[in-house]
Amino acid sequence: MTSVHRLVAVSLFVAASSVSLFGAQTRTFYRTYRMGDDQLTISRQIGVPSAPGTMAGSPGTVQDLKWRSQYAHRGDARPGDPVARLVFSFYEDQLFRIVIDYASDRTEGMTEADMVAAVSHVYGPPAKRIGPTGQAGLPRQQLEDTVIAEWITGAHHISLLTTGGQAAFRMIVSSVPLEAFARAGGAPDAPANAQDRTSIDAGRLPANGGKAAAARETTRRANIASFIP
Repeated sequence: MTSVHRLVAVSLFVAASSVSLFGAQTRTFYRTYRMGDDQLTISRQIGVPSAPGTMAGSPGTVQDLKWRSQYAHRGDARPGDPVARLVFSFYEDQLFRIVIDYASDRTEGMTEADMVAAVSHVYGPPAKRIGPTGQAGLPRQQLEDTVIAEWITGAHHISLLTTGGQAAFRMIVSSVPLEAFARAGGAPDAPANAQDRTSIDAGRLPANGGKAAAARETTRRANIASFIP
């Protein structure tokens, strides 16, 4: 092989490797879960059997696969992992959305700004930061899930929410093109309401200084340090 041929071969190999790596990076969008993966792949990762019923992959089929932290065998879950519940949604056996609910005790004390900062560490600055409406300090008026911030990265959309009436957080990661097909096929939207939002921070009881305030701040700092979106 001539030096020119070697150079061409190496260039083609590098280009192919770069395309393959880029594809893997753009498809991996929540921890080890990749949009477009089938139910069997995801079920093996989480240790939960595939959803029964209609044959996966049938035209227009929408199915969910659910995981809760209680399902994890001792030693399987990472110590301190804040995830309490995962819902994987598939359209024609392709993963198009993941809803992640975080355990309230693992986010206790964390403010909305703390959560946005943690998610931004993974996905970069949010495309939209949605501030609360109404007067600070008023009790929470609605029980709907409400959006705090949104990220748009390539063909992926990420929303950070507070869950209805609770001091807890939820994140929704979805593939924009696959979700469009799923919605056209009749898949329900993941609940997310960005209107007339009251801050989760305002809904918490105030710590009136002293030991209570110090304990809350200690818990907050510990949860910030250990939190992984």
